Amino acid sequence: MHGNQGSARAWSGAALGISIAAALALGCTTTITTTTGAPPGAPRGAPVVCTVPAAPYLSQPAEPACANDALLAYDGLLVIAPHPDDETLGFGGLRAAYQEMGKPVEVIVTTDGDAYCEACRLWKTSSALGATCSAAELSNLATPEADSFGEVRRGESTAAAAILGLPAPTFFGYPDTGLAAAWRNFEAGDLSKPLRRSDFSACRDCETCTGGYGEGPATELTAGTLMDSLRQRLAATSERTLLATTHWLDGHADHAALGNFIRRLNGELPRPRAVAYAVIHAHTPKSTAHPDCWYPGPPALVCPCAGAEKCALENPSWVATLARHRFHPDWPAGLPDDADYGEEKQLCLPERLYQGEEAAKLRAVRAYASQLGTLARTG
Repeated sequence: MHGNQGSARAWSGAALGISIAAALALGCTTTITTTTGAPPGAPRGAPVVCTVPAAPYLSQPAEPACANDALLAYDGLLVIAPHPDDETLGFGGLRAAYQEMGKPVEVIVTTDGDAYCEACRLWKTSSALGATCSAAELSNLATPEADSFGEVRRGESTAAAAILGLPAPTFFGYPDTGLAAAWRNFEAGDLSKPLRRSDFSACRDCETCTGGYGEGPATELTAGTLMDSLRQRLAATSERTLLATTHWLDGHADHAALGNFIRRLNGELPRPRAVAYAVIHAHTPKSTAHPDCWYPGPPALVCPCAGAEKCALENPSWVATLARHRFHPDWPAGLPDDADYGEEKQLCLPERLYQGEEAAKLRAVRAYASQLGTLARTG
């Protein structure tokens, strides 16, 4: 059996491409809040509409050809993820398979995923319309007595790893949005330019905030330090280690940047390693507002979900109805069709990893409470 895991194709050399289903975007009808939170350019004062359009008939995709022998033939696995949760969304099944075979699994989470304006203010205020987060509330690892959103996200990755029977990841601690900035700096030849954290304290709300991302305090981290750290980790692997990271055509700028860095640094090795590239966000939005509106399929009924908090509170079945349309863990997730990601191979998983409420991967994904719209403050 398979389980919403993706595919890998033989690239030049020994590279592989894996397409994995990410979190399920819900979708909603046109929703415009009467106070803050309206989409940019939307008229304020219009009522929020919380009805759900009729769902079209869905047919299950064709059964894939399993390529487990090829994907699991290596002596160990090194996952290099851009943010906390990508290591599980993209490679939870692959990690579990290597673990069960008794092969070494190492996970590196490159950034702290701290620059998520909406999720941080929900953690901070218990409301999607609460006050935005300052730089210290987003990331403050140096002060143990003060919580920060970056610490919450690290804790979620640690909890998810425990569910899958794995040790906690190694956290590099780079700023969220910093990988894309590092790649731009690399291309500009500025390897020593400091990467900055985010700060949303000057934003009235997240929906209309045009600044804040990567505009907070400067760090001592640079494109040069990132490349040095990644280079050391790759060089320490054996020739029979499978690397796993995000695809350079992924629609998220940090994901694409990390894929580009790994592709370049792996090419420097005397014997480049095999690489599995996950496509978590499609390269383009197609005719929708965001790539997550249509990939992984089936597409959301309507997307995005401005005013979602109001709808969810007024109608307890609203979220469930929208999610039910997209939640098909037993369906294979092939590569998106909006770009040439390369050839794919399917990793087929046992049902216990994806089927039912006690499925290990589903429970691991739910450990990322801050990304699921639920309060994640741990004190």
